[in-house]
Amino acid sequence: MIVRRVNQLNLNWNMLNSTFVIGGNHHNTLGVIRSLGECGIKPYVIIQQDDLPPFVSRSKYINKSWLVSSDKDVLDVLLGEALEYHKEEKAVLIVCADNLSSMVDIHAAELESRYFLPGTKEAGRISYLMDKEVMSALARETGFNVPKSIAVNTADNCDINISMPWIIKPLLSKDGHKSDIERIYTLDGWKDYCCNHGASVQVQQLIDKDFEYQLIGLSLDDGNEVVIPGVSNVIRPSATSNTGFLRYTSLDDSYRSVLELSRRFLQATGYSGLFSLEMLRGKDGVDYFMEINFRNDGNAICVTAAGMNLPYIWYLYNTGGR
Repeated sequence: MIVRRVNQLNLNWNMLNSTFVIGGNHHNTLGVIRSLGECGIKPYVIIQQDDLPPFVSRSKYINKSWLVSSDKDVLDVLLGEALEYHKEEKAVLIVCADNLSSMVDIHAAELESRYFLPGTKEAGRISYLMDKEVMSALARETGFNVPKSIAVNTADNCDINISMPWIIKPLLSKDGHKSDIERIYTLDGWKDYCCNHGASVQVQQLIDKDFEYQLIGLSLDDGNEVVIPGVSNVIRPSATSNTGFLRYTSLDDSYRSVLELSRRFLQATGYSGLFSLEMLRGKDGVDYFMEINFRNDGNAICVTAAGMNLPYIWYLYNTGGR
């Protein structure tokens, strides 16, 4: 125990690279801050929020925080005032929101000289892959089972050749909200949805599920090395939050094929960074790919609590640590 503590202190003493966390006023951002803080890293934090009290900025682990209201504001801070806090060395960047993942992806050419970025070598690829129909097609090519789906605009009166029931989701997560996700059982229900949600959506076959689960992980070296420590099973939804109650456990043999497909999928994306794969297991025993989030997952603090600190590993990977 003494040796472990001394090694940890020596490692912390040599931490020269600043770390920036960007995200909303949300437990996702707070979880990353805590994960880093417990390893001796006090990040700089840019919080995008509107009118909620900025509880994230109260974390004892924060070095300095900025409160902003738009994607452009986040970019302006990263390319402006934030540079004063890492003049000599590149800083590590961790993203905690879909819209900011897309922003970093689109502006990678401006950011990459000053930050270690999550993403791919091809600018704009992550934003392209965020389209749920695009990611579903890539998942099918990789070998995943994927429910039938189609991209439609709610303003169009088009035929949907998928048997009901459906689940409707924003086609691009960064442009939608959790409230836009809805189960549809009748044509009247679909008409009501279209009247209240004017957007491009994915209409997907609703699978008769046994349970939902997430594979929260870290992709390194353009997807050639993938860390998925365990599985979080959704026990039940929460009445007051978009995050349900979870149980995080070790992976057993029933996930072996899904893990291999996940590695193939991430290698095909060429992505490096924190991620989560949302899956479900049907009552037919089949595992189905639902979507991938190219960012830290809101539930990832459970992985840190289980002993695998993925934000810290991302820091070490980029700065030459072990």
